[in-house]
Amino acid sequence: MLRVCSKMLLIGVAVLASQAHATSDFYAVAGAQYSRSGEPVDVSGAGYQLGAGYVINQQWSVELSAEQLFAEKKQVELGQSRLDSDALTLSVLGKTRISDDAVLFYRAGASSVDHEGYYPYVVSKKTLPNATVVTTVGYKDIDDDLVHGVLGLGLEQYFSAQWFGRAEIVHLFKKNNLQADTFRLSLGYRY
Repeated sequence: MLRVCSKMLLIGVAVLASQAHATSDFYAVAGAQYSRSGEPVDVSGAGYQLGAGYVINQQWSVELSAEQLFAEKKQVELGQSRLDSDALTLSVLGKTRISDDAVLFYRAGASSVDHEGYYPYVVSKKTLPNATVVTTVGYKDIDDDLVHGVLGLGLEQYFSAQWFGRAEIVHLFKKNNLQADTFRLSLGYRY
């Protein structure tokens, strides 16, 4: 929780700093997202994204965001698994205008993700003389802070000079058997 609060504080400072400049080159985004991980922990769930960005020119922006990818417990065949993942992501957005009020964009960056959780695995199986199979289950803990590569593709729709909306698909590349795919809807405001 402390890590999430510190990330939100960092985003708040960035937003306040952008307001001090009073220019339309700075923006803030907030949104909801749905993420799904791969093996060994097959978890999916809703989360959030809060970010602040700077428009370098019509084709390029840079963005810093705090995200909650997962916060879920799940009952699996062997027992219960849990994965909580929060991220701080720095990315560059390349943009291509497809109409007067719509932009296709791609995202490339790095994400520092704090993964915490556990998942069950089979330690041993024994067959007793009466043909009963006894399975011993252990739990593998996950507690690490990994830097993942990030790629995304999305559509940005302008509603006015200040307001815009985004729909985006983001892939968090696999590292230490942990990866995620995210669908994100967000609303942004230019200062």
